[in-house]
Amino acid sequence: MRKTISKTLLALLLFAVLFASCNSEVMYDSSSSIAKSQWNMNEAKMFTVKVSDKDIKRNYRFAINIRNTTDYKYNNIYFFITTVYPDRSITKRDTVECILAYPDGTWKGKGNSDIKDNRFWFAKNVKFPQVGEYVFKIEQATKDTVLLGVKDIGLHIEKQPVE
Repeated sequence: MRKTISKTLLALLLFAVLFASCNSEVMYDSSSSIAKSQWNMNEAKMFTVKVSDKDIKRNYRFAINIRNTTDYKYNNIYFFITTVYPDRSITKRDTVECILAYPDGTWKGKGNSDIKDNRFWFAKNVKFPQVGEYVFKIEQATKDTVLLGVKDIGLHIEKQPVE
C-alpha cells in the first residue's frame, strides 16, 4: 500500500512540475473564496506577492479572476484595488470595472453550468520598483452592502508578452 501511495505522490509531483514548466509566464495566481457567495463590502481579499531581484527587471500584466453564479443580478462589477509596497507605503488605489454579461443578458466567461469563470486584464507593462512582499487588497465597490453571486475572486500576474 505504501508503494502505491508513493508512486501516486511521485506521479502527482511530476505532473505538477511539468504543468508549472509549461506555464512559466505566470508569476502569481491565487484565488479566495467568498463564503456562501455573499461578499460583504467591508471584507477585503488580500493577496501577498513576493518579488525577487529578477522580478523587478521585467514587465508584467495584471488580471482579476472572477467566478460568479448566474444568480448575480448585475451585468458588471466594480472593484477597489489597493497596492501596498514592501516598505508599507500605499502607492496606488485603482477602481476597476469588469463586464460579466453582454447587453442581451448572455453571460461572459467559461462554464456551462450556473457558474462562470472570467479573467479581466486591468493593467499592463507594470514594473515592480522594490524587492519584497507586495500586498494587493481587492474590495467589491458596488452599492450593495452584501453582494450576492460572487463565489471567488483572484489575482493573476504574468510576464508581459512582447507586442
